Amino acid sequence: MDLDAVKVLLESQERTFRSALELVVEQWKERIRLGEGKMTDLTKSLEFSQAEILDLKNNEKVLQKLNKDKQVAVEELQSRVAELNHRLNYQEDYTRRNNLRISGLKEQPVGETWEQTAVNVSKILEDKLQLPSVNLERAHRVGPAAAAASSHPRAVVVRFKNFSDREAAIRNASKLKGTGIYINEDLCPASLEIKKKQFPLMKKAREDGKIAFFRHTRLIIRERIDQRSSSSVPAAGSPHVGAGFSGWVAHGDSTVRPPDGTERVSSETTGDRRVSGDSTGCQQRVLRDRKKT
Repeated sequence: MDLDAVKVLLESQERTFRSALELVVEQWKERIRLGEGKMTDLTKSLEFSQAEILDLKNNEKVLQKLNKDKQVAVEELQSRVAELNHRLNYQEDYTRRNNLRISGLKEQPVGETWEQTAVNVSKILEDKLQLPSVNLERAHRVGPAAAAASSHPRAVVVRFKNFSDREAAIRNASKLKGTGIYINEDLCPASLEIKKKQFPLMKKAREDGKIAFFRHTRLIIRERIDQRSSSSVPAAGSPHVGAGFSGWVAHGDSTVRPPDGTERVSSETTGDRRVSGDSTGCQQRVLRDRKKT
C-alpha cells in the first residue's frame, strides 16, 4: 500500500473520530444544560419555600400576640365576672340581713300555715331566748312540702322587722343548746359554701383554745387571754386590764389575713382592745405605783 492510500485512510478515521467526539460533547453539554435548569428550578423552589417559612414565622408571631392578648382579655373578663359574682352574692346576703334560718323546729305533718310557723317561732324566741317583744315580718318553711312528713322538719326562714331584734336572737342562740334547734344566718348558697369550707379550720382553732367566729363569710380567729396572766399589772406604757378581767383582747393593728380567708389576731402587739369587766381600779393602782417610783 502506497503512502497516499495510508494518508487518505487516516484522514477518514480522523473525521469519524472527530464526529463521534463532537456528538459525545454535545450530549454532555445538553445534560449540563438540563442539570443547570433543574438546579435553577430547585433554587427558585427553595427560595419560595424559605419565603413561605418566613411568612409562617411572622404569622406565628402575630398569632401568638393575638393569643396572648386574648388570654389577657379572658383573664380580665374572668376577674370581672368573679367580682360581679362577689358583689351579687353580697347584695343577695344584704337583702337577707334581717333574716335568720332556724333548723330543727317541729313541723305539723300536714298543712302548716305561715301564721302557725310564725307563732311557733315567736314562742321559741319568748320561751327559750327570753325575747318577748320581737316583731316578725314573716316566717315560712323552705323546701318541698313532702319533707314535712319525714323525721327531719324543714328549716324556717324568719324575717325580723328590726335588725336589732335579729341580732338579739342570734346573740342568744346559745340558749338553745341541747334542744335540737339551731339558729344560723340566712345566706345565699355561694356564701354558705365559702363558710362550709372554713368549718374545719374553725373547729381546729376552738380545739386549740382560741376564739373563732364568722363575720359574714370571713372566719376570724383570736387568741384567748388567760385570766391568771391578765391579773398582773404590766409595765408602764403597755396595755393592761383589771384583775377581774375575763374575756379576750382584740389587737386590730395586728390582724393577719392568710389566703384561706380567715383573720388571725396576734396577742403580741397592741391596738384596739375590747374588754369585759371593770378596769378602773387597776388603772388607779397603776397610777399610784408610778407615783411611788
